[in-house]
Amino acid sequence: MADMNTNTEPTAPKSYDGMLMALSLLARLFCVLIGTMAGFRFLFDWTLMPTMFAGACAIVAAVIPPSRPGSNDHRSLIIIVLALLGIVFQLADIAVYYAQHDDNGKHYWWSGAVGYFVSLGLMVLYGAATLWNRRRFANQPG
Repeated sequence: MADMNTNTEPTAPKSYDGMLMALSLLARLFCVLIGTMAGFRFLFDWTLMPTMFAGACAIVAAVIPPSRPGSNDHRSLIIIVLALLGIVFQLADIAVYYAQHDDNGKHYWWSGAVGYFVSLGLMVLYGAATLWNRRRFANQPG
């Protein structure tokens, strides 16, 4: 007679798990990097700018563990909100810069801003993937 164990948890396909792990590693690494850069910039410059809040949001989002598949916690949603808030702070930093420097020849540090946008965007994508994964497994009949 075949073993009919009905207490097994549903599992994701291995390729999805691998992509999610790679996305997690990349997003967290980039967010820790920009958060550390923002922290060092504050230590050496002692001026508080919106980009520093973006870095703080990035580093906090990077250390929060995501929601587990099938759970009811809201950690993945918090990761998404923090990453989106970090993007808003970075946009605010650009707006403040151009409001203060409206002369010709003054240009924002776009290569740094792209780093913030990419890393926080990856964190939004990672949070959304884990949130989707959590809901997908919660809706499966067990």
